[in-house]
Amino acid sequence: MTAITSSNCCRGCNASDPKLFYRNPQIPASVGTLPHSRDAARQMPCGQIELVACDRCGLIQNRVYDVDRVGFVPGYEVSLFHTPTFRQYIQGVCDRLIRRYGLHGKRLLEIGCGGADFLRLICRSGGNHGVGVDPTIAQPLQESVGDGSIRLVPGFFSKAHDALIGDFICCLSVFEDIPNPLAFLTQLRESIGDRDVPMYFEVFNGFRSIRELEVWSIHYEQCNYFSLESLTGLFERAGFSVIDADVCYQGDQYLYVEARPGTARSPRSDFSSMIPAVDRFAGEYEKRRERWQHRLDTWQDQNKTVVLWGSGGKGISFLTSLSNSGTVAYVVDVNPDRQGCHIPISGQEIIAPRRLAEIAPDVVILSNPLYQHEISRQLTELGLQPEILVA
Repeated sequence: MTAITSSNCCRGCNASDPKLFYRNPQIPASVGTLPHSRDAARQMPCGQIELVACDRCGLIQNRVYDVDRVGFVPGYEVSLFHTPTFRQYIQGVCDRLIRRYGLHGKRLLEIGCGGADFLRLICRSGGNHGVGVDPTIAQPLQESVGDGSIRLVPGFFSKAHDALIGDFICCLSVFEDIPNPLAFLTQLRESIGDRDVPMYFEVFNGFRSIRELEVWSIHYEQCNYFSLESLTGLFERAGFSVIDADVCYQGDQYLYVEARPGTARSPRSDFSSMIPAVDRFAGEYEKRRERWQHRLDTWQDQNKTVVLWGSGGKGISFLTSLSNSGTVAYVVDVNPDRQGCHIPISGQEIIAPRRLAEIAPDVVILSNPLYQHEISRQLTELGLQPEILVA
């Protein structure tokens, strides 16, 4: 995990001159480290985004990403396990991997385990013994989970952790945050050596969000934006054989790759067709920003109470892109570890859904449409009927 400085080199294939298509000179550097006061939130560090697209390998990347600005430290919290929709999905992933790879009583390694929700789940379900490595772990920990166990190791995964590689490797919602993805995979392939160690990597479907002009999906931690083709090509370039790869989670929100050690090859694909899609993105961002600023001004003039539901990357990008986002009174989130904290830069307090009963908002903006049914049900249970819009 090293910083990237502005460069004309693609970190997915080493090609020169990837195309610059989107700039954001100031965006919060972290969506997971949230302060407990409004004043501290407004002083949070920011970073720059300069997205470049490589028409040789298809990787889209922030060329000025600096991992040291993010603050992957204890207290960093982005878990989705409090959302029923996600819990149901991830249980299915766990069950499928156990069946497919016979993960019973095996030694597992999770790279970037966060709070170890997935590691606990797969070790409890299969009686496995897992090790998770993550810089946000406060201190080493070992615990029993059902017939299995987990051990948590603080730090960024590196060659120093080679001895932790066992029978299976997994990495979920982390690879998109790694500054040099090809170098990382190449080193991992070298560390595995001649052992047959299958692995499962899952990432945000970044190119889909850019192609579909989901302008609030860009945030600082996420320095890599993959398509299925660019992701599988990266694994092959690093010396892995792709067993399976596809879209997943609510249709196509995420991408996954299942791979085994193989021989490095250089897939030849033409990604020039992606350029028109990326060219539209910056223009749409400005149009969407102006449209929402007008809406917020109108609601403020009408003395309407407005809240945003969702304090993750999309919600933070939305609020910090609008100069008049102070019209949004609160941000709602089901994750209790984020409640009571404040949104970086814009400063709104993050509250539990039950608080809405007393606030009685006129408008609820959803940062992510995936959870619209789930949120609408909770609003009805609270006896509320606000106007609901998707950001």
